[in-house]
Amino acid sequence: MVAGQRAAAMATVMAATAAERAVLEEEFRWLLHDEVHAVLRQLQDILKEASLRFTLPGSGTEGPTKQENFILGSCGTDQVKGVLTLQGDALSQADVNLKMPRNNQLLHFAFREDKQWKLQQIQDARNHVSQAIYLLANRDESYQFRTGAEVLKLMDAVMLQLTRARNRLTTPATLTLPEIAASGLTLHALQSNSTKNFRPAGGAVLHSPGAMFEWGAQRLEVSHVHKVECVIPWLNDALVFFTVSLQLCQQLKDKISVFSSYWSYRPF
Repeated sequence: MVAGQRAAAMATVMAATAAERAVLEEEFRWLLHDEVHAVLRQLQDILKEASLRFTLPGSGTEGPTKQENFILGSCGTDQVKGVLTLQGDALSQADVNLKMPRNNQLLHFAFREDKQWKLQQIQDARNHVSQAIYLLANRDESYQFRTGAEVLKLMDAVMLQLTRARNRLTTPATLTLPEIAASGLTLHALQSNSTKNFRPAGGAVLHSPGAMFEWGAQRLEVSHVHKVECVIPWLNDALVFFTVSLQLCQQLKDKISVFSSYWSYRPF
């Protein structure tokens, strides 16, 4: 009798397990066929908004790219002040005042008219966003995902492009001192009695005063380093869109992966 009760209890457990498994499998199919595409649509909408932030104002048939002016500032010091002009993804003009720390001499600098500072990180970020949109567009509503692994692979690829786009804007490559010297981009001092010049490095300047380097036949030394910043609103907007998109991708990955805890084998 005891053996019979045990057998009946085991059958009940197995039936319950089978029923639970069937429910989970149905939920997983719904996730693959419905929710995944809903998330992909949401991601495409967000990234299209992000890509609009990289659309150059005034580009196309309307004429030359619109110029935007931004005020330079430095934290806790007034040694460097100025205005930069951004034209698309290039710095086209600059007007900078630098107060020398030792004698408070005020130097005034401006861009050479025949030079521009191309911000390659903006172009790179735009390209990564376009690649992410392309990956998502290849999986439209008519596409049927058959396994969770397929979804995870897509999310990993999209997240890679978004991470690269974000990193290019937040941590742009730093030029070496010889690269800066050879860049050809120099803010020349306007005073006739001054031989100083100002070379922007782009991104974080890691070169400390006293650093020595050779350029051609000259041996040069870094005398002062000043870090200044300016806020570009549309780049900040793009970074927010990247963060939200990465969160959506991770949430979808988590939903796919959680089903693996219900089976002893990978169902996807």
